[in-house]
Amino acid sequence: MHVAKIVIISLVVFVLVTIIVTGALQDRIFFSLFVGIPFGLVAFVLSFIYMYRQKNE
Repeated sequence: MHVAKIVIISLVVFVLVTIIVTGALQDRIFFSLFVGIPFGLVAFVLSFIYMYRQKNE
């Protein structure tokens, strides 16, 4: 798998996790996007690292 594909998949993971976390916390926290974005960034980095390591094996 090429690095470009890995980045695109990781971006999709970022968007999905950000939307899910923001939606889940919307009723409890007014600025739920400020919580969703860091979770999305962590998911992006973790998915990128995992897929990049799998590519090299």
